[in-house]
Amino acid sequence: MNSNNLQFDVHFDNALFFGQYVMVIRNEKYTGGGLLEKYDQEYVWIRGKKHSRAHCSFIHMPPPDVDFPN
Repeated sequence: MNSNNLQFDVHFDNALFFGQYVMVIRNEKYTGGGLLEKYDQEYVWIRGKKHSRAHCSFIHMPPPDVDFPN
């Protein structure tokens, strides 16, 4: 299996990015995801958890599909 390192970090200066779903990748593995709450030069907070911008990749994407029973 050929694996490529993810080198993608969204542009956090875009105000429209708030309230959008973000997937967090660290060491080529999914480590979390959710709505962007806040960020600074070093960290990004998603679902109350801070993620290092130096060690994680943040990928803006549609939220996962969820089936709500009637």
